[in-house]
Amino acid sequence: MGRKDRFFEERNGADALSCFLIGVALFLLILFLVAGWNYLTLIALIPIGFAIFRILSKNLERRTAENRAFVGFFRSVRGRARLSRDRVRDRKTHVYFRCGCCEKWIRVERGQGVVEVACPGCHTVTRLDTGSEKEAREETADAERKG
Repeated sequence: MGRKDRFFEERNGADALSCFLIGVALFLLILFLVAGWNYLTLIALIPIGFAIFRILSKNLERRTAENRAFVGFFRSVRGRARLSRDRVRDRKTHVYFRCGCCEKWIRVERGQGVVEVACPGCHTVTRLDTGSEKEAREETADAERKG
């Protein structure tokens, strides 16, 4: 085992948070250079410095906890963005509602009248009015006419 291998043996190494910080630094660097704010390029060194600190850190427990918190937060934000996109995309064909017990989002097709829906998370059965088939057909026809 070489000296270099021993140096990195007990280090944290690159993780998701470190890679994100380097990406932010590169984005800021390009933004500042394109905008002509050369004096602000030094600000881009802050995330790079923090990323290097994290990569070389020997406090694995603390860096792992930080990375786990970052990944959880990022996953949560990405999930909310995906849900919002899906709700906009499906607004004419589906109804979205939250389960009263576990707060999980449930998607049900429009135009089926009053239906009983079992939550996939907690299996609670809820009655939901999805509108009549006639209303759903009219909305679809209006959407097709508009464009």
